[in-house]
Amino acid sequence: MEPRCPQPENPKARLERERAAVERLARSDDARRLRALLQEESAQVNQAAQAAAQGSPEQLMAIVDRLARSEEGANLLRRIEEQAKQAGLD
Repeated sequence: MEPRCPQPENPKARLERERAAVERLARSDDARRLRALLQEESAQVNQAAQAAAQGSPEQLMAIVDRLARSEEGANLLRRIEEQAKQAGLD
C-alpha cells in the first residue's frame, strides 16, 4: 500500500485557521505591550498612519524603525515574530 500524499488545504479552511491565529496573536501580552508603546506616541502614529494610507509610508516606517531599535521594542517584535511562525503565519 502506497503512502498517501497530503491533500492541499482548502483555501477557506486555511483562511479561517490563519484568521484565528492572527486574532490569538493580537491578544497576546506582547502585542498588547507593543500597542501600548505605540500609543505613547499616538499623535505621531495617527499622523503617520494617515500619510501611509495616502501613499507616503516613510513616517510610519521611521516610527517602527525607532521602536525596533529600542531594546524592549526589538524583544517584543522578535517574540511576536516567533509566535507568528509557530502559528504557521510565515
